[in-house]
Amino acid sequence: MTPLLRPFAPRAGAALPPGGRRLALPAVLLLACMLLAPAQARIEALPQPAIQPSQGGGDFTPPAVQPAAPLIEPSGSSSVPRIQPSGQPQAEPLRLPQPEDEATLAQLRRLRATALAPARKGSAAEKAAARSAWVLGLLYLHGERVPLDRTQARYWFERARALGEPYAIAGLAWCEIDGCVGPPQPAAARPWIAQLRAVDAPLALLLEWWAQERLAPLPPSAAAPRAPDAPPQENGHAALLQRAAQAGSAQALNELGLRQIAAARLPDALAQFRAAAPRSPAAASNARLLASRMEQTISAQPAPHTADEWLAQARRYHRGDGVPSNYTEAIRLYQIAAASGSRPAKRMLELIYSRPAPDGTIDVAWMRQLSTMELSPEGSVLTLQPPPTPQLFVRDPTPLYALIPQEWRSGRPVGPR
Repeated sequence: MTPLLRPFAPRAGAALPPGGRRLALPAVLLLACMLLAPAQARIEALPQPAIQPSQGGGDFTPPAVQPAAPLIEPSGSSSVPRIQPSGQPQAEPLRLPQPEDEATLAQLRRLRATALAPARKGSAAEKAAARSAWVLGLLYLHGERVPLDRTQARYWFERARALGEPYAIAGLAWCEIDGCVGPPQPAAARPWIAQLRAVDAPLALLLEWWAQERLAPLPPSAAAPRAPDAPPQENGHAALLQRAAQAGSAQALNELGLRQIAAARLPDALAQFRAAAPRSPAAASNARLLASRMEQTISAQPAPHTADEWLAQARRYHRGDGVPSNYTEAIRLYQIAAASGSRPAKRMLELIYSRPAPDGTIDVAWMRQLSTMELSPEGSVLTLQPPPTPQLFVRDPTPLYALIPQEWRSGRPVGPR
C-alpha cells in the first residue's frame, strides 16, 4: 500500500465510513493520472504517421509507426568556395568616349539653342535655326562631338526640313535607306531622293544607287565588263554609280576605286582615289595606302637565293607583312625553301598539310592560325606571334559625311570597309 493511500485504507474487518468512500475515490483517480502521465508523454514524443483515409470504406488499419530518421549532416565545410577563373578573367570593359572640352560643350549648347529658338517665317533667324538643326542631325548621325544617336538624327532632320533647310531631305532619305528609326526601307527613300535632285544632283544619284544596293545587294561590279545578256536593271544600277562619279560625287569615285581594286586595276583605282581625296577622308586614306603598296611592289626586295631568304619571303606572304596576304604564294615559297634545305619551311609545310579542309584543299582558318607561329631553326614551334594589323581600304561612314562642317569633325580615322 502506498503512503498516499494509507490514510484512507481501512483496518482489517473495519468498514469505511460513508464520508470515507467519497474521499478515497478521488484519491485513487489522482494516483492513476500521476502514474499514466509519463507513459502518455513518451507516446506523444514519438512521430505520428499521417492517417490516410481508406479507399474501400472498410476497417481502417493504422500503419506501423516508423522511428524518425536521423538528420544527415554534410561532412567538411558547408559553404562552397567561389570559383575563380584562371588567367585573365575578361577583357577590359569598353570605355565611354572622353567628354568634350568646355568650349565644345558651350558651342553645342549654342547650336542647340539656335535650332530650338522660335523665329518668324522666312526670317534670317529661321534660316539659322534650320541650318543648326541640320548640323545637329549630321552630328548625331555620325557620333561627331555627341553620342551616336540615329533617333536624334532623324528628329533634327525633320525639324530642319520643317524650317526650310534644303539638304534636310538628304538626311531623311538616308534614314530610310539605312534605318535610323526601325528597319531600313530603301524604297521609301525615293520620294525624298526625287526632291533632292533639284538641290544636289550628284548626291541624289549616289543615294539612289545606295537604295538599289540595299534592295539588290549583289549587283555586278561597276569595274567589270558588262555582259551582253545582262539584265537592263543591273546595267542601270552600275550606271547610277558611274553617273554620280561623273557628276562629281567624291563618295561615288571612292566606291568605283574600291571596285577597280577588286578587279586588280590598281592604277585606275589610284586615279579615282586621288580625284576624290580633297572631299572624302576615306578616299584620301585609300590613295595613301594604295600608293604605298604599289611602291612596295615596284621596289620589291631582290630575288631570294638562300633557303633562309626563301623562308623569309614565304613568311611575308603568309603573314601579310608589308604585302597582301597570299597563302598560295606562301606555300610555293615554303616549298622552294624546304627544297633548299630549310627545316622550318619543311616543318611548316607538314603543319599546313596536317589539317586540310573537308574538301581536301588548304584550310584557310588553319593557315591564318599558323601565320602566328614562330619556328626554331630545328623546326619546333617556339612562340605565338601576333599577326600584323592589316591596313584596309575604307569608305566614308555615310554618303552625308562630307557635308559635316569642318569645324565639327573630330578628325578620327574612318572605319573599315
